Amino acid sequence: MGAEAPVWDAEVLARVRHLHMRARHLTDALLTGPHRSRRVGQAIEFADYQEYVPGMDLRGLDWRVWGRSDRLVVRRYEAETELPCTLVVDLSGDLGTGETSRTAYPPLEGSKAGYAIMLAGTLAYWLHRHGEPVGLEIVAGEGMQHRSLPPRGGRSHLQSLFLQLASARPSGRADLLPALSRVGGRLKRRSWVGLITDGMEEPSRWLPALAAFARRGADVRLFHLHDAAEWALDFRSPALFFSPEGGDALAVDPGGAQEAFEEVVREYVEEVRRGVVRWGATYLPVSTDEPLEAVIVRAITGPRLEGR
Repeated sequence: MGAEAPVWDAEVLARVRHLHMRARHLTDALLTGPHRSRRVGQAIEFADYQEYVPGMDLRGLDWRVWGRSDRLVVRRYEAETELPCTLVVDLSGDLGTGETSRTAYPPLEGSKAGYAIMLAGTLAYWLHRHGEPVGLEIVAGEGMQHRSLPPRGGRSHLQSLFLQLASARPSGRADLLPALSRVGGRLKRRSWVGLITDGMEEPSRWLPALAAFARRGADVRLFHLHDAAEWALDFRSPALFFSPEGGDALAVDPGGAQEAFEEVVREYVEEVRRGVVRWGATYLPVSTDEPLEAVIVRAITGPRLEGR
């Protein structure tokens, strides 16, 4: 159930301007580089058959039809120029790791939640510039549980999307299984999905939700976001660890636990990667110290099943 519409204050509007300017700058840089002609919606769908006439391109012949019926036919296709795109952004409590205040908006630069917001905003702007309708699903986030904007085009819709991102605060549990199942179940067939999450839930509990996207034939790119410090145990003295999403605190002596922790992280990352690939999605590990433009390039040029 959606929350009440937020009030746009001066701070939110300033964040929108920053988000818009940064996304525009990165997109302009990409459009003038080697990836300038890339369009997500350049998809081709089969239309019908046509009897072969001498002079036609032989590459279009359907040899399976010839083998069954001795008929030479050419496959004809229709190009679809518009692809519904949806950005699913996990802004649960663990995305706020390292924040000093739970009431303030996360910094757009230098925080994990801010990186997720900036990545989503840049992807939205890039898709918008390529003429694709873009939608947004914010999973968790203070005052914005399951806020949804369906894929649409136009500058006013893009501005609404930026407003939703800029006003979000990380909090609560993502509860990814029902959230992703709901989003996947209402997608149009043949669509593009960018899922931005730190995946800080038991993988076996949320990875099956990707089946809903697979059934719709969606091209899913999962951005597995992490802060490098989270996947290491770089502490010199004992510390008390806890999750912003609840649960018991855990006292850890890094001197004795570092090697075991590294193995746990390797197993966890591999479990997520394999689960993502199993459901036909593209796995993209993203560290918050990686330049956004490099992440966008990997997302739009990488293979369908990266990491298989």
